[in-house]
Amino acid sequence: MNMSKAQEVMEKDAYQVAVRLSRADYTRIEALVNAGLYRSSADFLREAVRDKLREVEVISLRDVSLEEAERLIGEYLDEHPGASFTSEIADALGLEYGLTFRAVRRMLQKGVVRGARL
Repeated sequence: MNMSKAQEVMEKDAYQVAVRLSRADYTRIEALVNAGLYRSSADFLREAVRDKLREVEVISLRDVSLEEAERLIGEYLDEHPGASFTSEIADALGLEYGLTFRAVRRMLQKGVVRGARL
């Protein structure tokens, strides 16, 4: 059987991990596969691992002044036109929520940004 270049690269950069599952877990996964929600049990497990890795991802917060936060937020808004939630901005920039809300409030007072009407 000949492998395509993409398959060869995937095989070379991939790792295989063996895992034991209870009969109940295996049966539930196979039911999802049979329902057409996943191509295979391996496909389900890859997605489950990625979801868990995203969930436990370590987040580090920047230690910046209020003025620096305003500058960073301004740059973010320039690069991302349209409405943005303050919490989205904080997450994207790695800023503490309280600092981000204070900076946005100051920017609103100065007229540098405007609040979105929902």
